[in-house]
Amino acid sequence: MTRVNLDRRQIAAGLAAALAAPFAPCLGLSPALAQTSRGTWSELTRLAEEAQRLGLSVPRMGLAPSSGGDDFSEIQPALVDFMDGVSASAPDAPGATSADVDSLIDRASELLRTSRNAERVPRDIPEGPQATAVTAPKFEDIAASYRQLFDTCVIRPEKRSEVMWYVSKIADPTRRKAYEQVFEETCVPWYVVAIIHGMECSFDMNSHLHNGDSIKAKTKQVPAGRPNPWLPPSDWVSSAVDALKYDKLHEQADWSLPRILYRWEGYNGWRSRLLYKINTPYLWSFSNHYTKGKFVADNVWDSNAVSKQCGAAVMLKGLVEGGHIATPA
Repeated sequence: MTRVNLDRRQIAAGLAAALAAPFAPCLGLSPALAQTSRGTWSELTRLAEEAQRLGLSVPRMGLAPSSGGDDFSEIQPALVDFMDGVSASAPDAPGATSADVDSLIDRASELLRTSRNAERVPRDIPEGPQATAVTAPKFEDIAASYRQLFDTCVIRPEKRSEVMWYVSKIADPTRRKAYEQVFEETCVPWYVVAIIHGMECSFDMNSHLHNGDSIKAKTKQVPAGRPNPWLPPSDWVSSAVDALKYDKLHEQADWSLPRILYRWEGYNGWRSRLLYKINTPYLWSFSNHYTKGKFVADNVWDSNAVSKQCGAAVMLKGLVEGGHIATPA
């Protein structure tokens, strides 16, 4: 297969084209979500204008968001590409101080965090009066089904461009260098680290791998108080290493395809599979193996809600199809 080489500045210039145009009506969204989305685009417009005044490169603008219904699908790449553009162009912008650049990235990172937390709920931890406890299936009982699902996984045609955006972030040289540093300290394959980063942090290097909280302090969400000790702003790699060690991934020797998918599904929770009898969107969203159904709040299941985040197994499929890795054994 042909390997796709993507330059960070080309990526940043080619995506997120919605920032300067008037925000399109949020058809199909609740008033509260529509207001949140409008506020995000307005703030991102202001950030883009500020960056341009400082001589920093930001994605080209001109198109309004294509549909209010897929707000996270549009907001996430816009914010990530904005941060990438600012970071990549900072050395060539003498009018922008390091404090200017940090401020822009920090504000964009917080917008991204807010949008991501509105799209996904924390880990599926069965606690509280509405929760139903489940027992994880044995790995040996479902390993073969993981291979069958991956072999027959097809990226939905209407989602292929979005999946390729995820792949481009995983393959980004700067991010890959960080992922490989984590691998050197934990023996967790770099692409496994990358995909967890995409799921939990939207590829934001200013967020803890544990749960997407800001790297400027210890984590507040589950698991709270990590890393310990932590002297912010420490580097992303050391936080990521702590996250993987906290979940004991550094102790795992088996990184076969079924084991990878089993660990990812266990990380997010088993109730989609065991209680609602669907392939979890955490793995299979954007593919033929998932249509609808997700938790929309702690212990609140909506059978008609559709995940707007690419599944981990689908990112892995995109990496294989793009020639970036071979299919894990």
